Amino acid sequence: MINDQRIWPYTDLLLHDLGPGLDDGVSERGAAGSEWRTAPLWGLGLTQRVNASAGFLHDGRARTIEEAILWHGGEAKTAKTRFVGLPKQRREDLLAWLRQL
Repeated sequence: MINDQRIWPYTDLLLHDLGPGLDDGVSERGAAGSEWRTAPLWGLGLTQRVNASAGFLHDGRARTIEEAILWHGGEAKTAKTRFVGLPKQRREDLLAWLRQL
């Protein structure tokens, strides 16, 4: 709670190895190039409303939320595989929920 207001950032704020596909080759503060801190998802749905050309992921390489999910590997590979395995309507429902954050 912040100032008696509950917040839901939708993140664990932990450092995760996301695999070679997201490795930018830059190490900083003890994190390898493939390690990234989980960014809060709150406000995710406003990203492209604020800046229509904004991309997703740490470097903007993903053009959509779905593409960002599909870039994940390493520790996130299981989550990506589960997303891909969802029936189409369930994937669309999840993406709609993420866009409303």
